[in-house]
Amino acid sequence: MGGRELKIKVAHFRLAYSREMFVVAYPRETQEMVMDAHNKAFAFYGGVPLQMVYDNLETVVDTVFVGKERKFNRRFMALANHYLFEPVACTPAAGWDKDQVENQVGNIREWLFTPRAKFDSFAELNTWLA
Repeated sequence: MGGRELKIKVAHFRLAYSREMFVVAYPRETQEMVMDAHNKAFAFYGGVPLQMVYDNLETVVDTVFVGKERKFNRRFMALANHYLFEPVACTPAAGWDKDQVENQVGNIREWLFTPRAKFDSFAELNTWLA
């Protein structure tokens, strides 16, 4: 980006029924990134799913208990309560819990970033991703 190679974080959403995908890139993973990505995804889809499945992101989950029991981050729960969706946690190291997205991570890397595309800004990259 801007003539130099960067590691980026990509928020990836996929609807279970239609399998419609939405991706948006950021320079780093923060709670602000998580909030912004959800806002953009819900605007893109024109609505909010009743349930959303999450990996155990530090920006979403404060504590991992046994099985799928989690203590979700307070700010993340404020987002979930605002949009009225139920967050569902994945079992650690269990890719089958989130196969709607997990199976697509490698595909997205290949489809969108091989060969490595060059952009001058995140705005330009996200326009291209849309």
